[in-house]
Amino acid sequence: MVVSMIGIIIGIVFLIYFVMKGWPLMIVGALAAMIVAVFGGINVVEGYLSTYMGGVGGFLIGQIPIFLWGAIFGECYGITGGAKSLARFIAKVFKGGSENLSPLITIIIVFLAGILLSYGGVSAIVLMFVMAPLTLELCRESRIPQYMAPGMILGCIATAALAMPGSPQVQNVMATSTVGVSSMAAAVPGFIAGIIILILNVIYLNFAAKKELKKGNFYDENAATAFEESSEEQLPNPLIALIPMILVFVLYNAVGIDVNFALMAGIIIAVILMHKGFQDMNSFLKCMGNACTNAAIVSCGAAAVAGFGSVVAVTPAFAGLTEVLAGFQGNPLVVAMIAMMVMTLIGGSGPAGLGVGLPVFTPLAQSMGVNMNAFARVSAFCATTFDTLPTNAGFIAANEICKVQAKKSYKYVGICTVLNTTVGTIILCIICMLMKNV
Repeated sequence: MVVSMIGIIIGIVFLIYFVMKGWPLMIVGALAAMIVAVFGGINVVEGYLSTYMGGVGGFLIGQIPIFLWGAIFGECYGITGGAKSLARFIAKVFKGGSENLSPLITIIIVFLAGILLSYGGVSAIVLMFVMAPLTLELCRESRIPQYMAPGMILGCIATAALAMPGSPQVQNVMATSTVGVSSMAAAVPGFIAGIIILILNVIYLNFAAKKELKKGNFYDENAATAFEESSEEQLPNPLIALIPMILVFVLYNAVGIDVNFALMAGIIIAVILMHKGFQDMNSFLKCMGNACTNAAIVSCGAAAVAGFGSVVAVTPAFAGLTEVLAGFQGNPLVVAMIAMMVMTLIGGSGPAGLGVGLPVFTPLAQSMGVNMNAFARVSAFCATTFDTLPTNAGFIAANEICKVQAKKSYKYVGICTVLNTTVGTIILCIICMLMKNV
């Protein structure tokens, strides 16, 4: 077990180091998985061709449609000027008579939009494609360098919005449904902790943005753009640009249509309503081609991390670690919090950590008399802590979509989605222990 655990640690460090150096994830992920397999006593050939590739294939089968249609939807908003139109309208409303949009207002706008759409049920992956052009345009308005955009996007949609009471996102749904409690379980502590996380993120990002601007680091107008853009004269009316987004929201949440087909409908309406943004058929085909390329790059990178997690999950160390955590002594809710955080770290993602940890620790928590509403809420928040390391699929996707380097953007992402979420989760645990009936 010890040797296997050393292999997992080496594999994670190897993966993080080379991803930060800019190496292709498809290569680094496979090599890291082989390292874990060797130390775990797993046949390398079988571990790569069966376990690793099985994880990669399973991820692509389940997720590539969302990546594809989400990318096309976002690309349409970029090339037609829909995102720019909405951003300019929102900026005008918030800045009033001011000459420029302040960094604080920019961050608040992004956070409000992200929380509303997250609670509307739009998946985080789709939201990144939709919000990227909007966020980048707002960054342009306030001159915030674009390498802060992933931190602004993920600081909202990959933190409290995933785990607060009532959220339709996978962390809240998976935690509450597996434990068998309401999605609004531990509502008061959950909302308090979630709001604290969001406030911490806004304060930090505002401080960081002002620091960057003071150092003379501004939005680079000459840098590669994430999406094709339209000229100023072609910008659609912001209310028209809002219609496809509303349609996707209604079809997905109110009508219950699969998100992929809701996005298809949104794409069709976006093309019809904002067709003037496409100069000709070649422009339209270029838009589709760019979207497909973005979707392929992002999904394959994310799948590589999923494959690595699949190999980790079958090692002796992973099974042994679960037993060790189950035997910890102390306040049962604190033990559960630590255990679920570790499961998230080892599993490589929040859902993976919940999938492995909840079946083991739910009955244990029940036997120890833990309030299951509190346990479910703490578990959901734990799934937003160590899942956003540099190897996280969402972080990789955000960088690819925004066309920025991981080594420049991760500082902002890490503080918002790892440090501040961990602080918020600890605060949540303390509140739940103080409030007997949650």
